[in-house]
Amino acid sequence: MRDFPRFRAPRAWPRSCIGALGPMTFQLFRKAAIDHQAGEHLDGDVLRVQTRWTKWSLRLIGIAAVVALVFVIVFDVTEYAEGAAIVRVEGRRPMLTMVGGIVEAVHVQPGQHVEKDQWLATVSAPLEEAEYRRANTEFRLSLAALLRDPSDHTAKATLASLKPKRDSSAQIANARFIRAPHAGIVTDVRVRPGQYLTPNEVVCGIAPEGAEVSLIGLMPGEYRPMLRAGQPLRFSLSGYKFEYRNVEVESVGEEVVGPTEMRRYLGQEVGDAIALPGPTVLVKARLPSHTFTTEGQTFSYAEGLTGLASVRVRKEPILVVLIPALKAIRPRH
Repeated sequence: MRDFPRFRAPRAWPRSCIGALGPMTFQLFRKAAIDHQAGEHLDGDVLRVQTRWTKWSLRLIGIAAVVALVFVIVFDVTEYAEGAAIVRVEGRRPMLTMVGGIVEAVHVQPGQHVEKDQWLATVSAPLEEAEYRRANTEFRLSLAALLRDPSDHTAKATLASLKPKRDSSAQIANARFIRAPHAGIVTDVRVRPGQYLTPNEVVCGIAPEGAEVSLIGLMPGEYRPMLRAGQPLRFSLSGYKFEYRNVEVESVGEEVVGPTEMRRYLGQEVGDAIALPGPTVLVKARLPSHTFTTEGQTFSYAEGLTGLASVRVRKEPILVVLIPALKAIRPRH
């Protein structure tokens, strides 16, 4: 194809030419642009770029890169195994009611010292008492008949069969009086007067004086290979702000068990109060004291208090976390 020469407009259009364009000029160009083009104007100066701020920006970027590199090399990322924790009083014995009935009276309070065989609570057992009175009456009648005629073999046989029955009913009737099996401290009271109890319900708990307080942690099962005795454990008590205890792991369970088995181990007292999302492993530690202080007040640890336990299981430099391939050349301790 033939190349046509390009049309090059003059630097400034003469006013006569602009006027000759007529009304069409105002349709294509703004009046301000036409006036500026027709007027006298000088060439612009060379663009001058200030490089001072550019140099400082590059320096700051370099310093930030060095600091970031040092940070990812020197500092570590720590991984924790976290789970629910329960306070346990060593040697605590739950006192159960052997018979069903209504609680007539509670004779002790939490923290009270009790002696052996001291009454803790009384439960009404009308059926058991009526059975005992009937068996005792029959025994007395048979005994009276034997005393009137010592040679009456029928009375002897009847008396021999009634004595075990009377003794058994007497033990059942006396079971409504819940007594302390040994001297100690009442850790908690679970019943109130007027409450109806079924057999084998917990009435209260008794622990020896000076019993140690331990901590049972329920850690996720996947952390079992990383857990071992001697690791630092941090315990935060629920309901008390800034109440922390730093202790050491005393023992770790050998098996990972499911929620049902773990609740059976914890017992009916606290098993339902803990949410177990999956398989767990037991971690045991010992608290340094029987009491804790918060906001200027001192309180005693009670059986069944819950909180959160965390154990540090892994620590790696940030650079290794960002580049996992470096684990192959990183020395193992």
